[in-house]
Amino acid sequence: MEIYQWIVPLISITYATRVIIQYRRKKRLYTSTIFWVLFWTALSALAFLPNEISVPVARILGIKSNVNAIIFVALGFMFSIVFYLSAVVEKLESQITELVRKIALDNDDQD
Repeated sequence: MEIYQWIVPLISITYATRVIIQYRRKKRLYTSTIFWVLFWTALSALAFLPNEISVPVARILGIKSNVNAIIFVALGFMFSIVFYLSAVVEKLESQITELVRKIALDNDDQD
């Protein structure tokens, strides 16, 4: 076994445990907890069984190199997360703007 096959699962276990603890403390939603635990589990599986996972992914995507296939999938995954997070930030900004307007109008009515 290579060194990364020990390090990646240890890191994954650490972060999965943190996510579960945050969920128990009511600091994380159920859906995001499941998502992140699955993500860290998949990362561990990829570290333990790199060829058994990456070669079929490369075949499905039609990419000759299994390393390139994993990098391609990881980049796509990261871009989808960034897109989702930017949508969440925009929604929060809109909600804050509406809240500030409402508070300003309420304060104006009281004066």
